[in-house]
This record gives sequence, C-alpha cells and structure tokens, in this order.
Amino acid sequence: MALSFVGNVVITVIVLGVISGTSATFSLKNKDNTDDHEDEQAKQFPRSEPEADSSYEVGVGIADMTGPCVEITFMGYAELGQSGEGIHLRQFSRAFIFSKGNTRVVLVTAEVQAVGIAVRRQVVKNLQERYGDMYSLRNVIITGTHTHSTPGGYLVDFILDVSILGFSKETFNAYVDGITRSIVRAHENMVPARLVFAQTKVKNAHKNRSRYSYNNNPAEERARYETNTDDLLTQVRIEKADGSLHGVMNWFSVHTTSMNMTNKLVSSDNLGYAALRMEKELNPSNLPGKPDIVAGFFSSSLGDVSPNTRGARCEFSNEECDHQFLLCAAQERCFSKGPGEDMFESTRIIGTKVFEGAMEALRSPGEELRGDLAVVHQFVEMSQEVVPKYDPIKKTFNTNEPVRGCFPALGYSFASGTIDGANTLNITQGTLQGNPLLDIVGGIVARPTADDVECHAPKPILLATGRANFPIPWHPHIISLSLIWLGDLAIVGVPGEPTTMSGRRMKAVVGDVMQRRGFKPRVVISGLTNEYIHYVTTYEEYQVQRYEAASTIYGPNTLDIMLNKFSEFTVAAIEKGDVPPGREPADNRAHTLSLILPVIADNPPVRRRFGDVIAQPPAVVPRGTTVTATFVGANPRNDLKQEESHAVVQRLELGRWIDVANDADWDTRFYWKRLSTIAGTSEVRFSWRVPETAQSAPHRVEYRGAARSLFGRITHFTAQTDSFSIQ
Repeated sequence: MALSFVGNVVITVIVLGVISGTSATFSLKNKDNTDDHEDEQAKQFPRSEPEADSSYEVGVGIADMTGPCVEITFMGYAELGQSGEGIHLRQFSRAFIFSKGNTRVVLVTAEVQAVGIAVRRQVVKNLQERYGDMYSLRNVIITGTHTHSTPGGYLVDFILDVSILGFSKETFNAYVDGITRSIVRAHENMVPARLVFAQTKVKNAHKNRSRYSYNNNPAEERARYETNTDDLLTQVRIEKADGSLHGVMNWFSVHTTSMNMTNKLVSSDNLGYAALRMEKELNPSNLPGKPDIVAGFFSSSLGDVSPNTRGARCEFSNEECDHQFLLCAAQERCFSKGPGEDMFESTRIIGTKVFEGAMEALRSPGEELRGDLAVVHQFVEMSQEVVPKYDPIKKTFNTNEPVRGCFPALGYSFASGTIDGANTLNITQGTLQGNPLLDIVGGIVARPTADDVECHAPKPILLATGRANFPIPWHPHIISLSLIWLGDLAIVGVPGEPTTMSGRRMKAVVGDVMQRRGFKPRVVISGLTNEYIHYVTTYEEYQVQRYEAASTIYGPNTLDIMLNKFSEFTVAAIEKGDVPPGREPADNRAHTLSLILPVIADNPPVRRRFGDVIAQPPAVVPRGTTVTATFVGANPRNDLKQEESHAVVQRLELGRWIDVANDADWDTRFYWKRLSTIAGTSEVRFSWRVPETAQSAPHRVEYRGAARSLFGRITHFTAQTDSFSIQ
C-alpha cells in the first residue's frame, strides 16, 4: 500500500496519540576467600554426592547489557514521557549453555521488556563469527524478564518501537553486545555438571489482575487449582562434579511492574532485585554483576499476574477501580499500587519474596535430572495455521473441530490499558463493540478485511496491525516457538505473556505427553521467549475481551495453535526427532525509522570544568542514611559504561581507594539532569544509602564521565568528592 509522505506522518501522529494513552501491560561459591564462609554455606545448603562421570557439560555467564540510561523512552508502558534519567539497577544478561553428546542449547534471561528476532539474529551472527555453526537460531533461546523500566526501540516491529520514537541503534547494539558477551563467557566456562530440579510455593507475591476473565474459564477446569495465579517457583540448580554450585535458574510468574510508569530510572525491577540478592547471598565478596555463581530468574505465566498486591484505586478519589465495571471519573487514572509505601519499596518486597522462595528451593534436596538433552524450534506463520481445537475438560484435541489463526490485530480494550499502568482514554476493558469514529481513525492505519473481522470475533478491531507495513511490518506474522528437553524437564518457550490458565493448559498438554511415555510431568513455562507477541489468553478469556484478550493479536485460537505445536514438540524431543524449521522472518532492520535525537555536544557551565563537585557530601554520614554528591556532568549516552559504572563509592584501604558500591547496587541511584539543551550543560547526582555494615574507614564518591565535543570526540574524565567518614 503506497502512502504519501503526509499520510505517513498522519499515521504516525495518530498511532502515537493512541499508544501514548495506553498501558502495556528473567562450598556454593566456586572458591571463596575464606574457609569459614565455605563451611557456613555447606551447613546451609545440601550438597549432592559427586559422581565420577557427570551427564552434562554446562557453562554459566553474566554480562552487563545496560542500554542508554537517559533520553530514550522506556519499553513497556508505552508512556511517551517516560524517558530515562539515570540508573536504579543495571541490566544484566545471564546465559546458561547445556551440552550433552552432539546437542548444545543456549538459554538466556535478559533484563529487558522482551527480545525480538532482530536482536537474536544479530547475537547468533556474532556467535557464528566466533564458533562457526555451533550456534544458530534453532538452539539459541533468549528470554526477557519483562521489566518495564529499560530503554526501548530495539524490537524492529513498528507498533512496538513507535512509542520510543522509532529504532534506537544505541539500545539495539547495547543489548546485542551484552547478550553476546554473556553467552561467550558461558561458552568459555563449560564444566562437567549435574542438574537438580526443585519447586516451592511463593505466597503473597502477586495477584490476578483479570479475575473476571479467569473466572470465565470452565468451572471444572478451575476446580483443579487452588488459586487463580501460579504461585509455584521452579528451579534448576547446576552443580559441578565436586558438588559445588555453578549456577541457578529460577522461573516465577509475576509482572515486573513494581516500578510504575512514573519511574525514569533504568531498573531490572522485582526479578532483577531477586537475582542480585541471590547472587549476593552466594557470592558475598563480589560486587553486583560480578558473581562467580550466576542466578538467573525467568518470567513464566505472567500475563494476568500483577505484583501490585494492594489493587487498583482511582488517582484522586481513591475509589476501587478495574477499568471495566468500576470506573474512575473523567481524566482520572486507575492504577494499582504495590505492597510498599513507594515503588522502590514495593520492588524490594516482591523481589525479596521471590528471592526467599528461590533460596528455599535451593536448600531442598531436589531431584536430579538425568535424561537426554534436546531442543525443538519452529518458525510458525500464525495466520496460516489450522489445528484441532483443544478441549480443556477432556484434555483432548478434537480433530473434527478445526480452528485457525488470524492476521495480527489489536482490539479496543488494548487501548484501555491495565491496572498496572494508567490511562485517561474513554475506553474500558471488556469492550465488545467498536466506535465508528475510532474505526475511521484505525482504518487510516490499515483497514481490516471482512475475514479479519470474522476471524478475531468477538474482538472489535482497533488497529489491523497485520495489514500495516509502513515503514516496516507493525507486528510479526511469523513467530518463534521452542521447547527445551533438559534432563526430563520440558521448558516451554512462549513468545509472549501467557495468562495463568493458558500456562496451565500448556503444562497439562505437555505433561500428558510426558506421562503417556513414562516420564514425570515436569514442565515449566518460560514466557517472553525469542519474540514479543503481546498476550496469550484462553479461548474463554478471549470472549471477555479485557486488556489481555484484546492484546492476543492472532485471535481467539492463538493458544490452541500453541498447544498443538507444543504437543508435537514434546513428542519430537522424546523420540529424538525434529519438526520442520518453518520460514524464517524477514530482516527489517535496514528499513527502520527513527526520530531519536543524537547527542550533539557537552559543555560545562561558564567557569566550570567537567567533574567539578557542585555539592559535596557531609564530613560525617551515619549508617542507614543517604549520602549524595552532585557533579558537573556529561551525557551518559557517550559511554554506556557496560561492565563499568558511571559512579562508584570508594573506601580507603591500606592507602588505596577500592570500589565498594557501584551504580548496579540496590543502595545507589545515579541521576542525570539536562540543564540546557542549547548550551549542552548537565549535572550528575549520585546517592548511596549507607548500609548498617559499612566500615568506619574514609569513603568518597567518584564520578566517571565521558564528554562529547561538537566534532564527535569523546573525552573521558574522573572526579572525586572530599572524603567522609561513616559512623
């Protein structure tokens, strides 16, 4: 479809207007410095008896993947004003490589909203330049933790990048580099290892935000489960041949939205906190992001699951709301709040609960995974799929009732947002009829065909994204589905956000195949895997058309297509077979657009130099309080400081200043503020909450900046505050 330049601009403006009002809604230490610590850990955690011949070769690796922390809009809430202004927690990629016989599988959890085919394709290209055809799109599986507080503009689907103002090469390269580096480190860290499976329940860490939809599932099916959320934490721990810990993988179902849409600091949110807390527990002498024992946290059946356990209230009246039956007044937003007094405390509370569950699982004996290793992967063109419908009561596929997938489209309730975000549009969840005016607006983007309307029913189509291709396709038509068979554990890779019951059906289908072939039904759902396709609801939930259903872009039978595929994949994995690879999606990176402005130049204010201390910390700082320093700054986009830090806290030891806290630490926050766009001036503020365990030695703050000249030259500089003492 050819469009004039003016028409293209109109489309962009319209979509920005729609999206900006929406809410879119990853000894125990190898060698410790002290024998005492080794002995203490040996008491805390069970250690399996080493075997002479371990089944697997396993590598673990972690790398800093932090993107540009300022001036780039965050991906998740689609809030145009939510551009970065600093760092709360850095982003990390954690990679796990499994090898047995001729089979090798990479599984990555990356602290981003999601990962798309473009990033994965470039990561694989980088790996192949090093290792040949050992790694491919088939065996490199990358997941996102779904944090909503990290830079966007890297997914290369127009509808997903438009609220970020288009493609961000800085973000894309940062994520590719970090993920690649984590896999390389895992590759270079392969050792004989054993795998131990464990599970535990984590209570009061989430709630179902779409109970009305969940309750539309068959009563008989719901009666099989005690709760309307999946509170099971699943863990695989990796033990070296000598019984010591090598790494840990954890899956839990919760949205990483404790940090809300007002946050402007890069943050890995609640699952990121859980990972840092566990790595600190297992590597007490290491700085954040530098562990020997790597702890990865993966999202699971998170689609309708919120960490904001106090529920939703209207912004001003404080009345209860749900975006469907309980509505706020005009121009008053409805959004949920977490268990804490602010979003930082809520992040810590939910992250702590998940961390404690992971440590409980780690302390349990667990069961060794001794089976084969396999990976099954297929590219699936969803609109071309016709499959037997699944009966959730009989747990069978009805070959006499074929169902099909649709071209991608978003429904009206997509624009209502969820209670984890907020919106002021006059669109509610559960919308089943279109609006003539909005139909006209949506038709400017692309008009749905009669077949689209029929296929997506009862969803009223707001945006027929599958019919829009300027400047690139707005949504993926071909998606990536995968299943890893890890020693008789099936890891089901879902390229979106499955709801609780969707995840339960996936487990049931895969588990039934396993049981019929003599295996325990050990199944874990790994959400946000390899691609982002919004949500996956059940057919019954789809009929209600709350936000999650309106965002199930391939229509009411999306889940049934996946259930058929995962059943087929499980059989292939068990029988050492494979499935057709499917048609690989096109690479659209060369056709992306961007309205993101570059950094032009940095300048210090008159009679100032870069790094000058504007505000010194006090001479004496009590433990438990926060110390802050402010410097003449430069734009952090000039150097992302991956594997480094924009600022650190240092302690004087034996005449040397050593780093004791960096900008990845929970107790620090790094802020950047633009003072004048024309003059190119800015300032940096770095704060540190002094731990109760801080030593009484002299401390100082060091800022490590990079300034850009008008001609593009980057000059690095460092600056230090006066020293201060801790009491």
